Amino acid sequence: MKRGTAFAIHQVSIMSRNPAKRQKVQGVTPAASDFESFAPDGDVVFIVNRDKRVRVHSVVMKGASPVFAAMLGPNFMEGQALATANANANAETDPFEIALPEEESSICFGWICRALHSQSATMLWDPKSLELVKVWSIIDKYDMQQSMQLSIMFWSHKRLSAALTTQDLWLLALVCFQNKDSASFETITRRLLRRSEEAFFTSASKTERLVNKNMQGRFWYKLAAKLQVVRTDAQNKVARLVYNEIPSILASHTCATETAYYFDYLPHLMWNDGFQIFFLDIGAPASYLDEVLSALDSWVTRHSGRHGGLCDGCAGLTDLLRRQIRNSAPKIKGLCLACFEKGDSTCSEHKD
Repeated sequence: MKRGTAFAIHQVSIMSRNPAKRQKVQGVTPAASDFESFAPDGDVVFIVNRDKRVRVHSVVMKGASPVFAAMLGPNFMEGQALATANANANAETDPFEIALPEEESSICFGWICRALHSQSATMLWDPKSLELVKVWSIIDKYDMQQSMQLSIMFWSHKRLSAALTTQDLWLLALVCFQNKDSASFETITRRLLRRSEEAFFTSASKTERLVNKNMQGRFWYKLAAKLQVVRTDAQNKVARLVYNEIPSILASHTCATETAYYFDYLPHLMWNDGFQIFFLDIGAPASYLDEVLSALDSWVTRHSGRHGGLCDGCAGLTDLLRRQIRNSAPKIKGLCLACFEKGDSTCSEHKD
């Protein structure tokens, strides 16, 4: 048994030592927030955080979690008491109560149990991003990663289809990283690169404070560093185009007026709809680079119409400029989960 799992079993056993007992449960009407009716003949009721009753089949919980398998087995007080109760009472009407007073969230714990008993129940819940972080915290605590992987993946995908804030994306990045959901992790990090309008390390610090109980800060700052590398590389590529490559192309052209036109235009390139485009700022989203490239293409179009017929070769120059702009456009992709985990680019897809 893993050391972490053994520690979790010990902690859960201590927390649940409010006297476990048989309790007859009356019939209830099924409801979305009701966690007693999905297993109406379950032999265990968890009293979660003293405010939520979750009725389960002990055999399901033991099959899904090594922690519960040990706690409800013959070597722990709860398992011994459960075995005695099952031998001496009618388990269909008198479930055995076990207190779990220190869970991350009663609702999240209830939905985990509900999904474990019926995979179709996964579709009935639409958790928020922070709730998914809490769900994973509970899953990790009870070593249910394999049992809940598909449910977590479904909830993450469903969440990604909604309109999300940058904060949501950071939270989902953690969940998908822990759940080994590489496709969603790439999608999330691509959205962060394109949308985030502040320094990634600032976002990492904010998120760490929000969920500091759920994950060490190392993940947040590692993610921030990787995202910043991608952002800086893309900015450098566009900066070389704007300040080096285009002026060099114009300077090599026989018409001496082109370079002057371009540098007259550069101040206007930094504005869009009355707002300055700080595309080299440490917090500038990748969408700013798209705006700069679009503005450059518009300049080439206007330049071609104004000057293209005045000297030989100007039409060819226009084609060359457009090709250079197109080739310099950074291809913003999300992060590869395998490479992120290893800290390099040595996964089978990206290995040189």
